[in-house]
Amino acid sequence: MTEPTLRRVRGPAGELAVWEHAGDGPDTLLLHGIGHAGRQWDFFARAVDRRLHLFAPDARAHGDSAKPNTPYAPADFVADVTAILDALGIARVYLVGHSMGGAHALAFTLAHPDRVTRLVVIDTGPSLEPEGQDRTRRLTTTRPARFIDANEAERYLRATSPGYSDQIYAHRVRWLLRETPDGLVWRSDLAALEQILAGSRGDLWGRSGEIAVPTLIVRGTRGYLAPETARRMVDALPDARLLELDAGHNVHLDRPAELADAVVAFAR
Repeated sequence: MTEPTLRRVRGPAGELAVWEHAGDGPDTLLLHGIGHAGRQWDFFARAVDRRLHLFAPDARAHGDSAKPNTPYAPADFVADVTAILDALGIARVYLVGHSMGGAHALAFTLAHPDRVTRLVVIDTGPSLEPEGQDRTRRLTTTRPARFIDANEAERYLRATSPGYSDQIYAHRVRWLLRETPDGLVWRSDLAALEQILAGSRGDLWGRSGEIAVPTLIVRGTRGYLAPETARRMVDALPDARLLELDAGHNVHLDRPAELADAVVAFAR
């Protein structure tokens, strides 16, 4: 797997880490889900195989980005995306968001419609489905603070998120956790995650009809986005279509090749 290049960007509330995957296609920004990090897109990036120029930031309080003692409302993440695009010199971007990142992609498109060429929203909607919200909250609030070593961390990830390959589990241990003298600790900040979960996505449903850019809604058939919610989104957006893949919530990990082909095709 080709290693991406780490870019450092000054955001409104501190430094943001942005992972760049070189490519010949349009500039594409990948926004990850809660508790994840930009490197979670690595398998998707490998499947894209340079057909897009990818940038995968660590959201604030995630990965190697700053963990400010400030609010974590959608508007704050929108401001971070603006700072990233400005720093990278990207006037208009192909925007792809998974879960929390999908909600932030919707919010950014509403705030800056002139800066988005196309939009892909993966397994989430303007509101969070109760099942997904409950599971995310449960995993966030009950996760161990630290692990003795990588083996213990991997056992936890296998027990709480079964079904992935050995390569994906090793990768998740590497990029969701960091080494300290006392063991492995999470790269994402628990207090920030709790703020995000307790917050509101705003009136995304009421304003979804304002999103005029071509939009691809991706639903994992074993994920969090209910079929009726996905259909409601397609009906509400002026120019939207639906793709359903046999995947859980983390479509980019379950079906990276199929998702990559669909995202590349949609760009064209």
